[in-house]
Amino acid sequence: MLIGAHVSVKGGLLTAFDRARELGAEAVQVNPTPPQTWRHLHLEPELVIQFRERMSATGLNAFFFHAVYLINLGTPRPELLVNSEGSLRHYLELANQLGVRGVVFHPGSHLGQGFDAVLGQIGQALRRALEGAPGESLLLIENSAGAGANIGSTLPQIRRMMEAVDSPRVGLCLDTAHAFTSGWQLTTEEGLSAALAELESEIGWDRLWAVHANDSKAAFGSNRDRHENIGEGEIGSEAFRRMLAHPQLRRAPWILEVPGEARQGPDRANVERLRQLGGLPALGPP
Repeated sequence: MLIGAHVSVKGGLLTAFDRARELGAEAVQVNPTPPQTWRHLHLEPELVIQFRERMSATGLNAFFFHAVYLINLGTPRPELLVNSEGSLRHYLELANQLGVRGVVFHPGSHLGQGFDAVLGQIGQALRRALEGAPGESLLLIENSAGAGANIGSTLPQIRRMMEAVDSPRVGLCLDTAHAFTSGWQLTTEEGLSAALAELESEIGWDRLWAVHANDSKAAFGSNRDRHENIGEGEIGSEAFRRMLAHPQLRRAPWILEVPGEARQGPDRANVERLRQLGGLPALGPP
């Protein structure tokens, strides 16, 4: 089982490897460009070589990009749809060049149009993005907390998006905090069993490619997206212990997106906590 973290790339993409190792992370997620902009990134050939060499040397090949937050595949605005599709395609191209496993993204909002009304548009946009960046890099739909008209807060919606694309390169990134606040009762054995049965029937274990490991500052069913450190939120340590004991959930890399003890992002303390709850060996010295 791999326990990892989202880390900064301040100073360049290669710095992610050092930051991950300092945390004891075995899987990595980064924003290769500022997530509030449409900026593209040009990769020099030497950087691509160095990145692949560092990935091989560190063994950190469970490496993911997180797409920009501006993406909305359900928008009625043609310009925003073009930018959203183009940004996903660009990230997939970067991932293919660098050997990054995949791109996690939020589908966006239907803005009151209704999910059914925008499903075809979403499928076409994702298909074009994948066709424009052929290769092995994957697209991971992240479940949303369900606020407002957000798309993807339920597994049936995510399944239907996957079916609309009809590509083996599209799967699920399960966010524990989003799942909890959108109605998954993870704090009881019965609730967890029901949630995982739904995941198996709607998506299938073979399409669960990553887990965002986040406790929730927001209450169950609140549809609010507020991450908290592991064991310090509404989900709690025992719920994470049960989740981490599930053999199918252990197959996917778990990536922390928590605020950290110093409120500076995922830290070694949360990596250690998640490892302990998962029955994994303690980390050695930094």
